[in-house]
Order: sequence, then C-alpha cells, then structure tokens
Amino acid sequence: MNCSNKNRIIIIEPSPVIRQGMKKILEENTEFAVSGMYCDFQAFQNKTEDKPFDIILLNPAIINFHRPFSVRDLFSDYLDAIIVAIHYGYVHSGTLDDFAGVLNIYDDSSKMRKKLQRIAQTFVQHNGNAVDNIDLSDREKEILVSVAKGLTNKEIANKHCISIHTVISHRKNITKKTGIKTVSGLTVYAVFNNLVSQDDLL
Repeated sequence: MNCSNKNRIIIIEPSPVIRQGMKKILEENTEFAVSGMYCDFQAFQNKTEDKPFDIILLNPAIINFHRPFSVRDLFSDYLDAIIVAIHYGYVHSGTLDDFAGVLNIYDDSSKMRKKLQRIAQTFVQHNGNAVDNIDLSDREKEILVSVAKGLTNKEIANKHCISIHTVISHRKNITKKTGIKTVSGLTVYAVFNNLVSQDDLL
C-alpha cells in the first residue's frame, strides 16, 4: 500500500448516487482520496488513465456475473490493493468472504469511515496477507478473541473460568507465536484470520 498520507480509493459501483455519496463521505476524512469512479468492472478495465490507488470499493453484485472467478482472480494485476465490498443488497452466498472487509451503505458516515480505516490499518500491518499458518491452540484462539474484543485480563479469566496467571501465560504464548505485541495488532490478526468479525469490535 502507498505510504503517503492518503489512502487512494477507486469506486466500482453501478449507482451514480451511491458513487458520489461514498466519495463525499470518504473525502470528509483527510486519510482518503477518491482517485477514480467506474460504473462496472468493464469500465474499470477500459480505463485510459493510470491513476494509482490503494483501495478498491466494489459492489459485490458485479462479481456475481463473473463467477466462478474470485475477487482476487479478477483483480490479479492489483495484488497490493485492498478490495472492500460496498454492500446493500443480495449477493451470491460466500461472495463477501472474498473481500478484505465490507462497508454497508446503511451505516452512518462516521461508522463507515472508521470501518475503512480499520480495514486499511489491518492490511498495512499484515502486508495484505492473513497469517494463517500459526498453530494457535483452541484455547489460545478463545483468549485472542477476548483480547480483540477489549476484555481485560480479569474479565478474560472470569469468562473462561481460569486464573489471571493462566490468561497472562496464554497471552505470552500468543505473542510469541504471532510475533505481535500490541492489542491493536492482535485485533488485526484476529480479524484477518476470521476469528472475530469487524462488527463485533464496533
């Protein structure tokens, strides 16, 4: 992803109202700049300008017409881009699993921007790849989910009926295995490995 101050976004969405609305909402945050808008995947492919971008906001209904290809298959030339779904209607079962995150147009503008900030931060910290080859035990995964949800060591101990000392021990093991020392980093790891959803963290 681009290391400059702004995350550059393109929007691929059939509705001009939604395209313009999302552009306005996102650009109210100084972290985002919309560098291109397209009505469908074909228009994006046919673009003549070569503006750089970091994030693709995409209506997943467009992808339904390109099954059985995954989202990443369709955007194989843009492996460094974060692909986020714009969701407001029916999509094919499993389609949303292909995306780095989901923005619901019925969310208020503040919530939408915060979601996108979190998705972008998650992607940067993991260079766009979920780390799924780390062998966390089932108990460690449970503790990690509780950490991601913001519970204190005492609350985690009470929830899982274990001692605070055991919680600390599990957390040390999780940090050692993942190499992640911060709560925000562990939260990112949990989201990208589907241990917890972004909505659970809001």
